[in-house]
This record gives sequence, structure tokens and C-alpha cells, in this order.
Amino acid sequence: MINIHSCLLLMFVFFSCSGPGKKADNPIAQLQAERYIPEVADKLNEISGLMIYDDHFWGFNDSGGKNELYGFNKSGKIKYEIELNDAKNRDWESITQTDEKIFIGDFGNNMGNRDNLLIYKIDKKDLSEKEEQKVDTKEIKIKYSRQDRFSYLDKTTPYDCEAMVAFKNKLYLFSKNWRDGTTWQYEVPTKKGEYELTPTDTFNVKCLVTGADISPDNKTLALVGYENYRSFIWLFSDFPEDQFFEGKSRHIKLEGIDGAQTEGICFLNNDSILVSCEKTRSHNQQVFLFDLNKLSNGTH
Repeated sequence: MINIHSCLLLMFVFFSCSGPGKKADNPIAQLQAERYIPEVADKLNEISGLMIYDDHFWGFNDSGGKNELYGFNKSGKIKYEIELNDAKNRDWESITQTDEKIFIGDFGNNMGNRDNLLIYKIDKKDLSEKEEQKVDTKEIKIKYSRQDRFSYLDKTTPYDCEAMVAFKNKLYLFSKNWRDGTTWQYEVPTKKGEYELTPTDTFNVKCLVTGADISPDNKTLALVGYENYRSFIWLFSDFPEDQFFEGKSRHIKLEGIDGAQTEGICFLNNDSILVSCEKTRSHNQQVFLFDLNKLSNGTH
């Protein structure tokens, strides 16, 4: 027999994930973009995902790009080209790390018809100082427990994802929900295997989430996204355990980059955030800096 506490927990998860999602009551703040890396090398013109490791910035091209991870410097010059053995870039979208591992999410699903979603795992100890190298990977295969149709749903699917963070020995994914502008939170073990994903929480971000990162002190979750090519960041802090949406939230409009396709995000430090965008008609592939100490309304 299921006890009453289990029933209440199941009801909470069902209704919180089925409804419109929690939202912040505070007004939208603003942050002005500062050019940090004005132009990344042409080989990374569709830069998607952003991470800092070993004094370099790391990213890759998304859908249809090579199965390669690139490390580049502050000048935007590529220093490292890492080929992932036995990997294919169907639609790489997010990158995150722990002390020992790097994770790359091949789970972009704009059409809603993919049944081969996975996360590649790399051992940092396998990386060398060679400018060109190959590394072995392990696969974490995932699928959505609620998805029972894999027909073509171009930009109307709730089963798309471009954002992932590593936090306390788990991976957390945040969906890019084309239907209603909410995001669903999922959690995945970091071990190789096959996992079915069920939402654990939801939040009304009012945009399409394209990236995520956790601050170095593990106290702030940042989500980046856009609506009609106006870019936003959501900050979540003072959250209990891994219930990110249960803490304080800040909705921030990114000024000076309208028209940019923001794809990757990472903390430079606890008070500064980097956001990457791919090449479009209005912007080169580049990285912008946002200083959280300069929030125009409210404090961080």
C-alpha cells in the first residue's frame, strides 16, 4: 500500500509540472552587455554551449557540426581541438563539468521527433596538451517518460532541451518548451546507463531556455534564453537542496544584444556571467560579459 506521504508527493509533482509553472513577482531588471571576446574563430561560428576549464573557454558547434570540442583563448583563437571517439554531433547543445568529468548534451530536439537523445561523458584525465587529440567517451542515454509520440512537431514540442548543469553528483536538465515558454527541470545520474526522465519541477521563464550554469560557490543557478530574439537571464538563489525554483528568482533583460541568438552561458566568477552567441546577420560569433553588480533594479 502506498502511504499518504507518497501520494501527496506524487500529486505535487503532477500538478506543479502540469500547470503553467511558478513565476517571479519582481519586475524585470536590466544588464548592459559588455564585449568580452568580440569574435571567436570562424570554426566556431555556431558556438553552442560554453564552459571554462584549464584557463581556456570551451564550446562546440551545434546541429550537424563535427564531433569536436574546441578550447579557445581570450582572443577567440582556438588552441585545442578534441575529437570525441564513437560520437556523432546530431544536435549538441550544452556542456557542463565536475572536478573529474566533462558532459556534453546531444539532446537538441526542435522537431520533437528524436528517440536517440544522450549525454557524452569525458574523463578530464584523458585530455592532454596536444593541440589536436582524440578522447574516448561514455554514453548516458535518456528519454522522456511522458513522450509517447515522435512525429514531426517543428518548434511546438515540449521535449526539447539545450540547458544542463552538474550539481551535487547529478546532472540537471532544463527544457526548451516551445508550447508555453515554461521550463521543466529533470535530473539524471552521472553514471553511464539508460534513464527515463520525469519532470521534478517547472517554472514560467516566459522565454526559450538555451543554456544553464551554476556559480562557482554553488549558490546561484543561471538560465539564459530568448523570446523573439530578445535575450534574458534568470537567476535563482537561496534555494533548498536542488529545488532551484523554490528560492529567490531574478528576471533580467540583456540590453545591447537584441537580435543575437544566445546559446551558451557560464559564470566567470560569482558576480560575472559570460554569454555566447552564434553568428547571425546582426552579430558575429562572440562572448559577452554581464556584471551582476550592475543590476539596474534590485541587488544581487
